[in-house]
Amino acid sequence: MTKKSTNTAAVDPTAVTKEIEDMVATGRKSLQEAFLNGTEAAEKAFKSNSETFKTNYEKAVAEGKSGFEKVIKTLEGSQFYDKKSAEAFVKASNAAVEKSEKIGAALIDFGTGSLQDVFNVTKTIAETEDMTKVVEIQTEFAKNSMQNYVSEMGKFNTLVADAAKSVVEPFGAQYAASLDMFSKQA
Repeated sequence: MTKKSTNTAAVDPTAVTKEIEDMVATGRKSLQEAFLNGTEAAEKAFKSNSETFKTNYEKAVAEGKSGFEKVIKTLEGSQFYDKKSAEAFVKASNAAVEKSEKIGAALIDFGTGSLQDVFNVTKTIAETEDMTKVVEIQTEFAKNSMQNYVSEMGKFNTLVADAAKSVVEPFGAQYAASLDMFSKQA
């Protein structure tokens, strides 16, 4: 029969606990740094893409306006072109382009602003050590996001109602003029 060695070294629980805490802190710091670096890279890409999108949007709107003006000039030379009837259409079309440009710009600004807020809160949360503070930050962000959303939707509703009114208005004036002309002939 062989005797087993009972040579067990005394393990200091305090030292083991400290070693584990150090490993967790180091791991957490590495994760925070990686998360912040990833967030910064995503934010830079987003900003670059947003600027490109805005530039392309503005270019498309300008080209659309230019194309519309060319079509109207081409039609003016036609024997079937009725300037009085076409004026309402031209005014309504111009109003639609102008208002849709404003609505589009507002949507782009709202979307880019909202995503920038997400990047900002993400960085703040990643840098925060206290979990209670993290919950407070998230709660405040959710509250502010909802308030901002409701406010912006109110603005969009106003923009859309104004656009609809601006587009219909020239036809109302044309209708009234036509009705007046018809009643004088009768």
